Amino acid sequence: VSLTAAPKADSGERRGRAYLRFTVADRVGVLAEIAAAMRDAGVSIESLIQRGAIADGSVLVAIVTHESPERSIAQALEKLRGAQSLVGQPMWMHILD
Repeated sequence: VSLTAAPKADSGERRGRAYLRFTVADRVGVLAEIAAAMRDAGVSIESLIQRGAIADGSVLVAIVTHESPERSIAQALEKLRGAQSLVGQPMWMHILD
């Protein structure tokens, strides 16, 4: 029996759901900015929760996405990089179904 090596998988094409957590400024339009970045990257939001402001005036926004290519999720986060509405870096976790 002769075995050949399988081609390496492109991790950007791996599909799955994701949990994204943002700490954002508590102001009008922040959710629209996040949703637009997700839309532009072709990532659909399955659920979203926003918690009230904490002592520094920031707000926690947690999103679960529908199944999407990892590359698309990365594109959405890249589009948000440096946005003045973000307080710190977003957190991204894969959801293993």
